[in-house]
Amino acid sequence: MTSALPPPTGPFAVGRTVREWTDRSRTDPYAPDPAEPRSLVIWIWYPAQPSSGPPAGYLPGAWQAAAEMLGILAAGLTAHSVDGAPLAAGQAGYPVVLLSPSGFPPLLLSGIAEELASQGFVVAGINHTYETAVTVFPDGRTVPVNPAAIAGALGPQTGTHPAVFQQRADVCRFKAADLAFVADRLAELDADDMFAGRLDLSRLTAVGHSFGGAAALHWCREDPRCIAAVNLDGAVWTEVGREGVPRPVLQVLAQHAEFELEPDDAVAAGMAPDAEWYAAEKAITLDGWTTVDRAGKPAHTVAISGASHLSFMDVPFLPVGSDSLVVPMLARTTIEPGRMLSVTTALVVAFLSGADMAAVLGSEEIGRVTTAFPP
Repeated sequence: MTSALPPPTGPFAVGRTVREWTDRSRTDPYAPDPAEPRSLVIWIWYPAQPSSGPPAGYLPGAWQAAAEMLGILAAGLTAHSVDGAPLAAGQAGYPVVLLSPSGFPPLLLSGIAEELASQGFVVAGINHTYETAVTVFPDGRTVPVNPAAIAGALGPQTGTHPAVFQQRADVCRFKAADLAFVADRLAELDADDMFAGRLDLSRLTAVGHSFGGAAALHWCREDPRCIAAVNLDGAVWTEVGREGVPRPVLQVLAQHAEFELEPDDAVAAGMAPDAEWYAAEKAITLDGWTTVDRAGKPAHTVAISGASHLSFMDVPFLPVGSDSLVVPMLARTTIEPGRMLSVTTALVVAFLSGADMAAVLGSEEIGRVTTAFPP
């Protein structure tokens, strides 16, 4: 067994564990039973004491179906973390990052999560139930995808664009409510939980990708417990795209060459059902990022040259079948995966650590592959 990912670079070893938490104050709109409470699987990466235990499976057991549906061949791969390793004793409390993916389990953001944990952060990766191919609860129960949980983003776009954009906003708001619940639960850990008394919730932040990035921004705008947010290439579908977030914000974007096309060419390439839809989506996306950049206190927004939407995930490191759904997007990716992960995590770690971002963004390593947004 081998890992497809580069090893994390921080001073800590990395542990991994999983929790199941149920929010009985909310019903799940995506569940077959409308009275079912919202239940979440939380994958937690954390600074660990060095362990002789074997590396964790990258996608353990039935979780492999989340990759197989998209033609990603992850069977037999390992992570760099160790399941259940003791929490590091290096400091009294560790800052906490809520990690929100989109359409995939947080396990497919292991590269970012493990790097953050190796740098001294506890990362609570939220599996947003019903939006992934499968959700596997610790007791073995499995729940399949409900396309409504990602507003049909992985399928053909149907309906009018205002209605679909509203669905996307609703999805992001509901995901933000998942973040709020997880923040509540972390503050209420049982005394016998390994993290009880070891989490510095005064340094609570959120990082998200795609819809998860929009959810991270939305939650951080609404919840005073959040001190900063990172949006990884997420279009901002909620009112945050019109009003911004009055907190520190980092946005790291892909290179969106599709927005340089003429509307008719974009439609011919299958990027939108019609020219009006394409123009509206382009405006919401670019205007939203601009608004967030101007409203942040402070905000930093950069695009990574040669990156695509999937570049922020582990997918470019993983073997894929020739008929995989991700092949066309990977074909548009020109940045080397290791470089992409290194640049992304350097930016995120520096930002969450309170580093001088002007110096970081001006460094040769970062400046060579990034451009400021808006230009």
